[in-house]
Amino acid sequence: MKTFRRRDGYTKLSLLQAAADHLGSAKVLFGKNPRCFDSAGYLCHLGIELVLKTILLNICNEFPNEHSLSELSKLIEKHGLKINYGKQHLHTVMMLDGFYELRYPNPSNPIEIGNDVLERIENLFDFLYVRLPKRIQDELKQLDHSHKGNRVLMKRRKSA
Repeated sequence: MKTFRRRDGYTKLSLLQAAADHLGSAKVLFGKNPRCFDSAGYLCHLGIELVLKTILLNICNEFPNEHSLSELSKLIEKHGLKINYGKQHLHTVMMLDGFYELRYPNPSNPIEIGNDVLERIENLFDFLYVRLPKRIQDELKQLDHSHKGNRVLMKRRKSA
């Protein structure tokens, strides 16, 4: 399995910014037409996945190309950080692991999703976020969100 390392340029802040942006995008999609809910659910999975990978990068300077939130959580605990998910957060992690499958239609095992899950997912994000060093939390709050991944994000005017 491929491993991504800090020395290869991966940073805690860039992972955390991407996580927050994916979750913010999911929130927008959950507020739209229900046909957007699969995309919102998949982005929620990806957002929480990146928070867990941020934690791994912080404690061991690398993270694996693993997508299972349960497996990433086990790896974090193996490296000495007890997450101590409560029953509700553990249930949310298991639900989100299922949302990874929303990236493709799956007629044999359809995944149920509704916008009522958003509050649970945001609570899980907050729960994991406070497990990061305060310095990283503060850096995310101070971040200029028009800059991301060595790029400047711009909204262009439509041509007349």
